[in-house]
Formats: sequence, structure tokens, C-alpha cells
Amino acid sequence: MKRISSDIVIKILILLCFGIFYFKIIKNNEIIMYVHPRIIPFAILGMLAMFAIALFLITDSRRTKKKNTKLRNYVVFIIPLVMVFFMQSTSANSSIKTDDIGANFSGSLSSNLTYDNSKPNPSDQKINNVEQGKYDDDLYIKDNVIEVDVNNFLHSFDELTENANNYDGQEIEITGFVYKDTTLSDNEFIIGRFVMACCAADLQVVGIKCDSNNQEIYSKDTWVKIRGKLKTETVKYAVNPVIVVEHIEKDPNPKTEYLYPF
Repeated sequence: MKRISSDIVIKILILLCFGIFYFKIIKNNEIIMYVHPRIIPFAILGMLAMFAIALFLITDSRRTKKKNTKLRNYVVFIIPLVMVFFMQSTSANSSIKTDDIGANFSGSLSSNLTYDNSKPNPSDQKINNVEQGKYDDDLYIKDNVIEVDVNNFLHSFDELTENANNYDGQEIEITGFVYKDTTLSDNEFIIGRFVMACCAADLQVVGIKCDSNNQEIYSKDTWVKIRGKLKTETVKYAVNPVIVVEHIEKDPNPKTEYLYPF
């Protein structure tokens, strides 16, 4: 009776472990912390392929000639395998360096993301002509206050930055996390969210600069709700919106999921 090659056993174990890891993060929906939802079908296909190859190796193992096993050949697979099973999956936070992930916010860096805007540009429409509690194309306005949350954050950001002059003096309510960097003064911060175009490697911070206006400034990564008034500032010939904070409070139940430009 032929003995199963230890080389084949190691290959089977590596494939099964990676397949189980994929199954776990897909089942628990943790995969969205790593890739855009549109990538998930390909991840499922990859997982099935791993199980299929492992099954093929099992059935073919007794016909394979035995050879010396060199464990060092598999270190490149074993190390990440150990890491993925022992490292806890967490969402990104602003401790990641801006230079590492990119950043887009009003009043500092110009945006290099392309949004899928299929709605018409409302730049020539007056905000006071909008019915209360209705959408003005990309903006949701209720009681003459622009409301920005996870559902319309990207479209609102795009509209407010492209047509900042149209909304000068307009009240706004917005939720997001506090982001700080070295370009901001002590009384300034960004209220932002993470945007993923493809995978975790291209995460970018998108947000609007806020003037604390002597209000409390929460520590970085704190999820907050802000109410204030929009004003404009010109940076390198670009007109950008700035929120003058009138009220800020911690968001007890934040929706922290990533946003997707398309």
C-alpha cells in the first residue's frame, strides 16, 4: 500500500485552510472590509477552486511519486495563513497615514476619485425652491437643512464641492468620523468617511473641512453628528465648502461601512 506523500498533504492543508478562511469571511460578510462587493463573486469562485484542487489532490495522492518535502518552499503560504487566522478583522481608521491611502477633502486636497453621477447637475437651481423633505438631485433637504448620511454622503460631497458658492450660508447636518492631519489648524478637523474603489489597498478619506467655532473637538476616529452652516474658502483658486460647527455630538450608533464611488 502506497503512503501518501507529505508534500501532497501540505498542499492539501494549505488549500483547505485558505478555502475555509474565504468561506468564513464571506459567510460573516467580513469580506467587505477587504474588497468592493463587486469582487465577492470572484472570491467565491476562487474559494470553490481551492476546494476543487484540494479534492483532486486527495484523489490523485496515491498515484503521485513520493519526493522529499522541503518546508521552506511553503513558508510564503504558511505565514499569511497564520496571520489571517489570528489577526482580528477591523475597519480602517485614521491612524493609517494619509500618504498610504490617499485623501480627498474640501479645502485641502483636490479629489482624484471619479463618481458615478447619473443625476443632472443642480448648479443653476436655487435651494429655496426645493420642497421640504425632498431630494434636490444629489442633496436631501428637510426643514431647509441639508442632511448628509451614509446613504448620500458621496453625492452630497460631490455636489457641495463642485458648487460650493450655491450653498454659502446654508444649514447642514452630517455624520462621519473625525479626521485630523498636519495641514489643519487646532480648531479645524475633517468630518469624513472611507471610500473604497476596489480593495482595502486603495481606501481614501473623503470629507468636508469643519471649523470647530469654539465647540468641543472630539478625538480622531470618533463618530460624530454635526450641525452647522456652510461657508466657502478659496484654496489655490478652488472654492471649497467649510462647515462652521454650531452643534456637535457623539454618534452612539454610527453606520461605519465603507462607501463605494461606483
